[in-house]
Amino acid sequence: MSKKIIALSLSAFLTAPMVLAAEENEGRRLAELAFASVDSAERGFIDMGEFTNFGSDVFVSMDGDESGKISLDEYMGWDFGLVAVAEERDRMDAYETALRVVFAFRDRDGNGEISKTEHRQSMNFDFQRADLNGDAILTESEFLNGFPVMVALRAALDLDL
Repeated sequence: MSKKIIALSLSAFLTAPMVLAAEENEGRRLAELAFASVDSAERGFIDMGEFTNFGSDVFVSMDGDESGKISLDEYMGWDFGLVAVAEERDRMDAYETALRVVFAFRDRDGNGEISKTEHRQSMNFDFQRADLNGDAILTESEFLNGFPVMVALRAALDLDL
């Protein structure tokens, strides 16, 4: 799949949350949209294959210079669809801090870049952390309450959890 198609697909998914900023429980709704996007087979759960494929697409779209690595600048410049919410809530500092923390966790060797291997390892860890009952699938509830990136960004934006 070409980088432009991936970027457009992810952009469509990730910019939808901006419309939801006025809703009472937008944090939960944002996470529900993310779950639906990853659940490509529309089965009501996410398996590791879907999760890995989505993670690979995200990596490609973040890697703006196509170096096979994501720099902090690339990571910070990639819009998870929440920048408008952060600005509206006057929470840009908290949002950027959350992004930096997530980046630091994913940059496992601390060299200032996330390699494909580090990204894949992080995605595997995130999946396992969210899979509370260890059945190798993520229910919507497990994803909403345990996927570390969504939890961190929703907390930073002080969105309803």
